[in-house]
Amino acid sequence: MVEGTWPGIMVLIEFPDLAAARAWYASAAYQEILQLRSDHIDGDVVLVEGVGPDYDPRERSAILRVQMTEGQV
Repeated sequence: MVEGTWPGIMVLIEFPDLAAARAWYASAAYQEILQLRSDHIDGDVVLVEGVGPDYDPRERSAILRVQMTEGQV
């Protein structure tokens, strides 16, 4: 974090590629329930390309928490 606060909560959803993620987000099925998420969860949706098959979100989250505690992020 460079500014603001981050509650330390992250939800990651894996897709085969960025095009599949965009298709999911634009799908009629997701658009139908989108308001359920946006009305009840204060958060952002970020589509990011580039995590490899060995990526471990729990490990990354733990590293970010340590870095935040130490003022590195």
